Amino acid sequence: MYVIIMGAGRVGYLVAKMLEEDGHDVTIIEMDRDRAKELSMQINGLVIEGDATDPKTLEEANIKQADAFAALTGKDDANLLACILAKNLNPNVKTSLRISNPKNKKIFEEVGDLKKYFDFVISPEEIAAEYISRNIVTPGFDRVLFPKEGAEIVRFTIDENSRIAGKLVKELNLPKDALIIAVYDEKGNLIIPSGDTKLPEKGQVIVFAKNSVLKEVKELLEGGE
Repeated sequence: MYVIIMGAGRVGYLVAKMLEEDGHDVTIIEMDRDRAKELSMQINGLVIEGDATDPKTLEEANIKQADAFAALTGKDDANLLACILAKNLNPNVKTSLRISNPKNKKIFEEVGDLKKYFDFVISPEEIAAEYISRNIVTPGFDRVLFPKEGAEIVRFTIDENSRIAGKLVKELNLPKDALIIAVYDEKGNLIIPSGDTKLPEKGQVIVFAKNSVLKEVKELLEGGE
């Protein structure tokens, strides 16, 4: 894919590096001259010093050939305008809009005329707050959050002292809003489980569950005999 990123702060830089590591072509548009110069030495792709809310800058970045455009600055209004311009110049580009103020995120998602200009809305601050609050309420998980759905993917470690070691999946009596989606044995081999899958003496269990049952799941899967 060819991806254009607006903003080279911590979020934009990390996204760019991850995309490059996955083999994608990346161009960054950054207004700050010193930051743009610094980034040109740190990524393989093109770094343009300029304003992505200016159509000329987007055209310089070859927006018409881009597969995706991500507006990742800390300024909600600039991000929104840049996505609108990107869509107008290339209706097929997939736009990602970063919203720093969670209140703005809800407004942008609900205003019908605006929704056509962006394909994905993300609020890193909101996700971080949700992650922290979930770890306060139910600590001790390696987790991936699904805030909109009220669910999470969590990882549990199995060892010789675990009460679930050696048991069949169907013997665990998990609540109906929880599902074991993967099992890893001691050597890291992946097992897609069924009810008759026997859990290893050492390894990991990956569970997809609603937030409302996570405490119950943790009590079932963690701890010793």
